[in-house]
Amino acid sequence: MKNVITAIVLTVVTSIAAYAEKYTVQGDTLIVQFGNNTRLIVQAKDKSEIRNLKQYDLNKIIRDLGATLDSSGKETYIYINGENGRKYLKDTVLVISRKDGEVKISINDSSAEKKEEKYEKDNDASSSHDDGKITRSVTRRYKSPRNGFDVLVGLNTYAQNTPLAYNKEDYDLLPWGSRFVSLSWVRGAAISRGRDASLGLDLGVDVAWYNLMFDGNNTVRKDANAISFPTASNDLHKSKLTAAYINLSLMPTLAIHRGPISYLSVGMYGGYRLDSYTKTQETRKGRSERIHSNYYLNNFRYGFGAELGIRHFPDLFMQYDLGELFQTNKGPEVRMISFGIRL
Repeated sequence: MKNVITAIVLTVVTSIAAYAEKYTVQGDTLIVQFGNNTRLIVQAKDKSEIRNLKQYDLNKIIRDLGATLDSSGKETYIYINGENGRKYLKDTVLVISRKDGEVKISINDSSAEKKEEKYEKDNDASSSHDDGKITRSVTRRYKSPRNGFDVLVGLNTYAQNTPLAYNKEDYDLLPWGSRFVSLSWVRGAAISRGRDASLGLDLGVDVAWYNLMFDGNNTVRKDANAISFPTASNDLHKSKLTAAYINLSLMPTLAIHRGPISYLSVGMYGGYRLDSYTKTQETRKGRSERIHSNYYLNNFRYGFGAELGIRHFPDLFMQYDLGELFQTNKGPEVRMISFGIRL
């Protein structure tokens, strides 16, 4: 019975496309009678749209659909949606879904098929077809949210402060002037991948600058056995100590595919001092003086860092040095902490 009905539909619909004007009285509705109880109704805005039936590959629609009448007696509905004006031509793709006696067909063009193929290639997607249903299993490929080149900007402060022979007021920092800047490049490798979250290991290389801006007229001087913080004889607009480091970091990163949090990264870093200098300036536009020296700074820095990605907001970072800034007994026992945003 199914084959007979399918053959009749193909024959009649083909005839409709060829002789639409002949059978259409008002130019917007075409009714074809099968026996006493079966009718095929085609409705359109005008005659030209009925003529456009010739552009559809009707054989392919029925062949790809493979839908049968519901044996339960319920009505079976078939929806053909031509999104954005797309028609079911020879280069289009059917997407079929069936539920509770309803068969829904979404029509996409060849460009959509290419996008789907790219999606499957990028995300290890696989599809299975069963009785008109499409079931897709997707495992996302890991790509670190921190991949590529970034700039980190923030502030520095003392995480631990043991003055020993020093007066804390002599080297207090000006909070908004003690800036941290880092030029960072990161590449990640997958550990495990999931539908909602993926775990990876990120390797990073960066060049970072500590800018320690002193409050008041304090300066830094390297003496024979240690550093000192003498007060300048004139009022200073700026007095700071800057140290530049090249660093390596290794940070496991959890990429979260849904929700407000995009990723969480926690790991270790280590670096080597490239240069350090002091800079003093008496007026805002006046001449500045730089003096390069090691200032008894430790050549190596190391610690642990953390980053938190928030969707629609700059990512947050924090770095905590486990080693002291100055060499033992050469300066105050201070450790540094830096925090800010990733641009």
